[in-house]
Amino acid sequence: MQKITLALATGLMVLILVWGPAVSAEEEMCVPMGEITLSPLTDEPERSEVTFPHAVHFSYSCQQCHHKWDLETPITSCGTSGCHDLAELPKDDHGRVTADAGQKIRYYKNAFHSSCIGCHKDIKKENLKAEAMQLAGAVIKPTGPTGCIQCHPAE
Repeated sequence: MQKITLALATGLMVLILVWGPAVSAEEEMCVPMGEITLSPLTDEPERSEVTFPHAVHFSYSCQQCHHKWDLETPITSCGTSGCHDLAELPKDDHGRVTADAGQKIRYYKNAFHSSCIGCHKDIKKENLKAEAMQLAGAVIKPTGPTGCIQCHPAE
């Protein structure tokens, strides 16, 4: 009886090891562990593409950047249709921007700059406040770049 139980347990484990990954592979999401290259949507960009250190940001909630993510479906690119997919803002005949608020946030450059630089500036403010108050044991968080050439190196 003990041999039958052992054989059944072994067979069950083999099934789980062989069949289990095939089932769970469909449910897993591939998260880029290193750096991601963020390319401008225009054919003739004013500045170079940005190398984004994705892994450095793992301490933040995914939804902080991927604000429309439903926690189930694979995360799509920020330039996906309907998200931050505008390469240019609409302008009138005199070159003045005529975009409404919705178009301004869909403009990829505004979305990245307000989200990324805004977050980095907020962290700097928190650090300065903690330093000014001389809080014992205050954690000074590393901040990211807030200037153009820090993200867009000269080519």
